[in-house]
Amino acid sequence: MCKQIFHLAFILCLLTQSGSLSADLLLGAKAPDFQGRDLQGNRHLLSDYAGKIVVLEWSSPECPYSRRYYDNGTLDSLYEYAAKNGVAWINIVPKLQKLTPEQALGNFDTSKKIVILDMALDISTDYSATTTPQIFIIDRQGILAYSGAIDSNAMLKKTTGKLVPYTQNALDDLLAGRQVRKKITRAYGCYVKNKTQPADGLPQIIAPDSQ
Repeated sequence: MCKQIFHLAFILCLLTQSGSLSADLLLGAKAPDFQGRDLQGNRHLLSDYAGKIVVLEWSSPECPYSRRYYDNGTLDSLYEYAAKNGVAWINIVPKLQKLTPEQALGNFDTSKKIVILDMALDISTDYSATTTPQIFIIDRQGILAYSGAIDSNAMLKKTTGKLVPYTQNALDDLLAGRQVRKKITRAYGCYVKNKTQPADGLPQIIAPDSQ
């Protein structure tokens, strides 16, 4: 049993690292276009937001790491800041395991952001998204400028040291016309298996027991 657990942990580590590497390779390149339908059924294309800074937020109401950022107000503050500065914000929710789309809708304030359910994991695959939460920021030229964590407080528990607001800093750089100074950070949260990863029977999302 211990050997099986170790083997599973090793596979997850490798897959997470490979996803991060793919994100590294996308940085500085044209962000992949995509289309998807929001929770109300409206169709959205990334190309609809040409000329704007766009934040893509991978998160899920089924993931305790995502819920922590919903509950502590961090994401609400970022949404408001983005809206005030003309930044488009799209929440990509990878394939749900337990909740129905109707139940998922109750976890989001869709007046603040667009929420797209990525049931087929096509968008997650195109962006090599590996965790919820995970942030991708696209600049006004359509170039992927940032990939990684929301901030430096990756764990569910409070951590010591000064909090670094990675997403806020990246937006500040782009809004000021600067290159993003810290282009990539390690995203940490619930594991998302996209289509580029082996079909080895692992669940779509692996999360710690939040009960």
